[in-house]
Amino acid sequence: MIIYAEKSLESNLQAKKILEKHSNSDIIWIDNHKNIFDKNIALTREKSIILAKWKNFIQNAPDWYWFAGTNAFFLKNSINCVFDCDYCYLKWAFKNYDLLFFLDYETMKNEVIETIKKEDNWQVNRFYSSDYSDNLATDNLTDFTSEFIPFFETLENTKLEIRTKSNNIWNLLKITAPKNTEIAFSLNPSEVVEAYEHKTTSLDERIKSINTLLDAGWNVGIRFLPLVEIENYKEIYDNFLNYLKWKIDFSRISSVFIGWLLYTNDDYNNILKAKPLLDLLYKLHKDWDFYRENRWVRDRFYTKFWEFIKEKKCNICLDN
Repeated sequence: MIIYAEKSLESNLQAKKILEKHSNSDIIWIDNHKNIFDKNIALTREKSIILAKWKNFIQNAPDWYWFAGTNAFFLKNSINCVFDCDYCYLKWAFKNYDLLFFLDYETMKNEVIETIKKEDNWQVNRFYSSDYSDNLATDNLTDFTSEFIPFFETLENTKLEIRTKSNNIWNLLKITAPKNTEIAFSLNPSEVVEAYEHKTTSLDERIKSINTLLDAGWNVGIRFLPLVEIENYKEIYDNFLNYLKWKIDFSRISSVFIGWLLYTNDDYNNILKAKPLLDLLYKLHKDWDFYRENRWVRDRFYTKFWEFIKEKKCNICLDN
């Protein structure tokens, strides 16, 4: 494996720890990560790791993304994912698939603080940290959780969400369960996981991690994302929800979010180029400015999941 590291990180503690862990890798010092990351590469080659400094880590989340009554932001601390989900927007978002990690954690924390200062204090500030990667999956490399979960505990009216398809919770269990962080697991039927969510943790391993964290006092969310119209989807999702009723006590779950594949016109054309044989794409239809499942399919999902979730007295976030 090749690790590219910016020369500006020579004295960075986290960079030193990563390079020591991977001392047998080929390490190449570079002036700027863009010299590697902004180049088109053969997407079939092994992924490299890029370690970098950066700024402007905070981006506003779109209006439809967050729970009502929140100021919502993406915390862009790393780019690209160790997993390989067929439908993921990362398939076309950047010029290559190398794993890019920004390690200037103090600058990142200062940007969070400055962002909060600009917002209305009466609304909750919610930071989403795994929308460009999976921070839990790479936590052994980056120490993201041990750096940022205690930091967010020092902030008032502010929450951190770490969304994941990983079962890498061991570092979390070393931390006293926090109030300001939620670990949000993306769940789908095993049929979807095995067919489209390559290299991710199995459904049962995710469920096991959910229950372990709940027992340890953590805030745990569930994200049913993306709900997809596969063959026999009604039967498959019925069996899926019945299975979850048996395996998870939803009265202990902090929040639930339901959604499906959603692409802008440009994004849809881009993923068609990247994944022309992906059957899920041909089930989508243009609805206003987006490509997504037919309205009647979405309504069926709504009814099915609403009946399931409301019994568990959990928050739920639905689009209109």
